[in-house]
Amino acid sequence: MTMLTALLWKRTVLGLLGISLAGVVAAQHGTGSTALPLDLAFSAKTVRLWDRPAVSRDGSVLTYDVYSPPVRSPDSQLAEGVRFLPGGTPPEMVGLRVFVVSTRGGQAREMCPEKANCWRTSPSLDGRRVAFFSDAGGAPQLWVYDVAKGQSRRVSEAPIKVKHWPGDEAQWSADGRELFVPLRPPEQASPGAPLTPAAALAAAGAASEAPLEKPAVTVYSTGLEAAAAPGGGTSTPEYLMAHFIRENNATLAAIDVATGKVRVVVPADADPRPSCLRLSPDGKWVSYLSVFKTKGEAASGAYYDLAVALASGGKPVLIAADLQVSERSYFEDTYRWLPGSRQIVFLKDRKLWIADAAAPGTAPRQIGASLGNLEETPLAVTADGKGVLVGQEAEGEKTYYHVPPKALVIVPLDGSAPTTFSSVGAPVMTDRDTLWQPEPSRFAIVVNDETTGDRSIVSVDVRSGATATLWKGRGRFDPVGAAEGGGIVARFESLDTPPDFYRLDSKFASKQRLTHAEPRLESVKVGPMEIFASEVPGFDGRLLPVQTAVFMPPGTKPGARLPAIVYFYSGSKMSTVAQEYGGGAPNSIPVQVFATRGYAVLLVDVPLGPEGKGGNPIQEMGDAILAQVYRAAERGFVDSSRVAIMGQSYGGYSTAAMITQTNLFRAAIALDGLYDLAGGFAHMGAGGSTSSFMWSETGQGRMGTHPWADLRRYLANSPYYQADKIHTPFLLVHGKKDDTCPVGGAEKMFNALKRLGRTAQIAVYDGEGHVPGTWSLVNAVDATQRMVDWLEKYMSPPTGGTAAKP
Repeated sequence: MTMLTALLWKRTVLGLLGISLAGVVAAQHGTGSTALPLDLAFSAKTVRLWDRPAVSRDGSVLTYDVYSPPVRSPDSQLAEGVRFLPGGTPPEMVGLRVFVVSTRGGQAREMCPEKANCWRTSPSLDGRRVAFFSDAGGAPQLWVYDVAKGQSRRVSEAPIKVKHWPGDEAQWSADGRELFVPLRPPEQASPGAPLTPAAALAAAGAASEAPLEKPAVTVYSTGLEAAAAPGGGTSTPEYLMAHFIRENNATLAAIDVATGKVRVVVPADADPRPSCLRLSPDGKWVSYLSVFKTKGEAASGAYYDLAVALASGGKPVLIAADLQVSERSYFEDTYRWLPGSRQIVFLKDRKLWIADAAAPGTAPRQIGASLGNLEETPLAVTADGKGVLVGQEAEGEKTYYHVPPKALVIVPLDGSAPTTFSSVGAPVMTDRDTLWQPEPSRFAIVVNDETTGDRSIVSVDVRSGATATLWKGRGRFDPVGAAEGGGIVARFESLDTPPDFYRLDSKFASKQRLTHAEPRLESVKVGPMEIFASEVPGFDGRLLPVQTAVFMPPGTKPGARLPAIVYFYSGSKMSTVAQEYGGGAPNSIPVQVFATRGYAVLLVDVPLGPEGKGGNPIQEMGDAILAQVYRAAERGFVDSSRVAIMGQSYGGYSTAAMITQTNLFRAAIALDGLYDLAGGFAHMGAGGSTSSFMWSETGQGRMGTHPWADLRRYLANSPYYQADKIHTPFLLVHGKKDDTCPVGGAEKMFNALKRLGRTAQIAVYDGEGHVPGTWSLVNAVDATQRMVDWLEKYMSPPTGGTAAKP
């Protein structure tokens, strides 16, 4: 999925679906009592990776969200394509509740009003109050919780203009008297406002008794016609700019915490149009990123401008235009305020720049120019505010969506020579902007071992680059902030440890659990996991290192040679998910659904050629996947005569692609995939959108150009046109309301197999969208059971085989 596709349709996060139904699936637990119950698999509470917990600046309290997946029907307001509910709440916030706990331990307290969704916590500097958003009043509004009193109250009735992604949370003024927030512009309806009765009738195709007074027509133009139209010739298409304004444009305001009085700081129609804000360290300036914009119909990147204004009010001043939106975090990784100053450091054109907010008209100054291009992360200010940690861009073509930098560098702000570190990893942060440095002479990074799959937390000397290992093992460590009295608070999970928050001492010698998000998971047995390294052919002929994670049922003995299922998403290092509890749910169906039913689950890395160039993705993914399956069989993990493959979205496309290349797999399952690259190229989306142009030419599709310039490449990489090569029993599962990969493509694929007399089944679920893991209870359970049944039917031991049935 390209960035612009995500900005148009939300980046759908693959995770555990919220459902709860006692007793319904008791008969569907598969073989044995150790099988993970489907109701628990799809209803577990969790602290999600993409939500933003926070530690107060004094380190006294941790605030966080717990997601309880909502129970819904297929035709509920949470259906696919609904960007916001009628009051303005994003659907992905439904089911969130907010909590606060002391970083020294104790009972966590819920802050959310009853029967409401709450999210985006922001503790005051002293940890005595916590701001958050809640729709308890029907629309997202600002609330504050008093930690000492244990009481929440609504601060103002003004509607908050919330975003789908972190970065829009309330900002406390230095004196704690005001909260700076993005508000819905007064002239703008709720982004989720229901249609007017007339529009609803038209949308439903209902006939009106009165004759039409004006033609009911929608007109789109191109070429000379588009240039002559109002707003024609602009780089951002009109439909796309209207979408961005509707979703992200906000009035930036300060709300008095005591009285609820609203003071406008930057109006919504200012130039550039504001979206998300931050406060300077001294509280005297407001910085903001503008509404997104693009550079043409086929461009896959998105951009915004960076501007500042006085917190007391005044005309905004442009600091920098056309900063590229970060792929990792749309609003959080582009710039940083320097502590104790009015200066901002930011990334533009893969270079590092510094600007003075108090000196409007002064051009930004490049720093660290000798480093060449930089990666979009990290961007972290040293604890003393005298330097910035960045990453040098990795050399060569990128074969994964995200690659680590080739080196970390601290760039001094005084112009002296940068210091380069050979050790590479994700820096441990004390907050969004600042490196965690309990000792001024050292900082810490989280390092991945590409051979063993282990992770280490390593301390790095800022002068010599010498390293010392503080912790080594397997697990996912996501720092939140520095704790009062020393140490760090982090979200942690591992193979058999569900995600929760812990306090770790500064040497990582001990940890204290602070939260218990889902007690039910503590009784679930998770089997062993092994990671092995190997090499596979890359797009350019080079051998590339990959990792394969193998999840096995509880009690598996060495050399068991199990029936296996391949999980993958082409272009991704799927093995990194092995650090998550039970293997996570990388294709939206939890790994443990199958691992606890007797299957080995292989999470494989699949490098592909770079986006934006004409490639051969089907051939490339085949080279990578088959080599890892055979290697797993050689090592005694899997029975090569009983291997299945499954994937979701682009993984669904890749699943179909793989079974056009090999007959190795006994069964295949594609969830909400796409199958005809040529036929889908010119699909017109809502408002006349043409996201398929960018997806195919400059994005994930890797076609490099349009079909009329290279039709052979489109046909060769479309499973639909290779259907005659498929002999693997193929299950296609699809949501009828999938806007990302419309169901018509799956229906075409199925009918092609039907005409050819091949074994296939298509299951289309009414009212459901792109990710089965977020479907309604009845449909999610049915789809998952259908997958289990498909595997059992076609993964039986071959004639004369001795392997046990799962």
